[in-house]
Amino acid sequence: MGLSVMDELDVSILDELVRDGRITVSELSKKLGVPRTTLDSRIRRLMESGLIKGFTALLDHRRIGYQITAFVLVQIRRRKPEQDRSNQEIFIEDIGRESGRRSDLPWVEEAHIITGDYDVLLKVRARDMDELTRFLITELARHPDVERTHTIMVLKSPYSGLVPLRRPLP
Repeated sequence: MGLSVMDELDVSILDELVRDGRITVSELSKKLGVPRTTLDSRIRRLMESGLIKGFTALLDHRRIGYQITAFVLVQIRRRKPEQDRSNQEIFIEDIGRESGRRSDLPWVEEAHIITGDYDVLLKVRARDMDELTRFLITELARHPDVERTHTIMVLKSPYSGLVPLRRPLP
């Protein structure tokens, strides 16, 4: 389902869910002036179509122990794809799996295949500099296709926005 087949109600539902994923269907019904049964079926349809991937909590990473945020650019050696998966995809799957399995590694929160001089962008949350250093020097070095990296440390994050479907007019 693309944006072209959504109507105004779908857009309104999605905008409200982006603002507050915990809003109840009853509250949403009052806010939008639409019957609960209509909203239930619309939300179910949006989920089944894959437009809504799921619901999650936004955490304060510092309060749960992740003091450092870094973006790591990774250049991957080019080689023939394996089973229709690029070398970049294989690297991301491996590093993501290891990050989730091992408590001595930082959390790889996001991983993207990108354009430019580097192939992969990782958003990494580390508890401290030692953990990030081990990840950069030891863990990434164990991947034979990693050719070089460039790390960007986050000093402050004054803004983090969610993506609304409808933006207010200026």
